[in-house]
Amino acid sequence: MKLKAILWDYDGTLVDSTKKNIRVTKEILKHFIPEIKQHMPIALTSIDEYQKANYRYKNWKELYEHAYGLTMEQIEEAGKLWSPYQLQDDSNAELFEGLLDIIPRLPVKSQGICSQNSAQNIEKTLASYGLASFFPVIIGVDEVGFGEQKPNPSGYLKCLSKLGVDYEDSILVYIGDHAEDVVFAKNAEKCLLEYLREKNKISTVKIITIGVNYSGSDATTWAVKPDYVVTSPKEIERIITEINKN
Repeated sequence: MKLKAILWDYDGTLVDSTKKNIRVTKEILKHFIPEIKQHMPIALTSIDEYQKANYRYKNWKELYEHAYGLTMEQIEEAGKLWSPYQLQDDSNAELFEGLLDIIPRLPVKSQGICSQNSAQNIEKTLASYGLASFFPVIIGVDEVGFGEQKPNPSGYLKCLSKLGVDYEDSILVYIGDHAEDVVFAKNAEKCLLEYLREKNKISTVKIITIGVNYSGSDATTWAVKPDYVVTSPKEIERIITEINKN
C-alpha cells in the first residue's frame, strides 16, 4: 500500500487562529445577543476559556449551542455568517512554527484541507505564507451542508474526490487537533471501504490519523485515539516520512 494523500484540519493544526476566531465569534453573536458586552459568554472571555470550550464540545454547532446559548435555528444562521465575517477581518492567523519549511518537503503531492472555517479565508491566509499551491483543494464550512459538518465524513470524501486521488490499496493521512477529527477520519475510512466492497474490489484503504497537541489539546485523552500524537509540527514530517517508506 502506498501513501497517496495527506489531508489536514486548519484551525489549531496548521494555524493558531484563536484570537481571530474569538473576534469573529463576538461579531456574529451580536446578531443574536445585541448586548453581548454585558452578557459575554465565559468561553469568549479569554484564550484559555475559548480553548477549553472548543475542545470540550464535539463540533462548532455544539459549541454555539452549549457555550453561547443559541438555538439550532440561530446556529444555522450563524454558520452562514462565519465566512463573510472571517473575510472582513483582515488579520492573518499565525502559521505554527516549522510548517513553512515542512509542508514543501512532504513526500506527497496530493494535500488538501478539511475544515469548519471558511475556504476563502483559509486560501487567503495560506497565500500570504506562500503555501496556497500545496493545497489545491480546500473543503470549508460552506462546501458541505449544515448537517454534513464533522464528524460526518462528507468533507473528507469530497476533498479526496476533488484531489483526484485513487484510494484503492492506499494509505491516506488526516491530521487534526480535535477528538472529532479522528472520528471524522474513521467515518471516512468506513465509507471508502464500503465503496470498495460494493464494487467487489479486493483492494483496501487505510486512513492514518495524527493528533496534534501543540495547540492546547491533549490527544492522549481522546475517546478514539489517533494512530500518532505529536507535540510539535516537526514530528509530523518524521511520521509522514516513515509512513511513506513503509
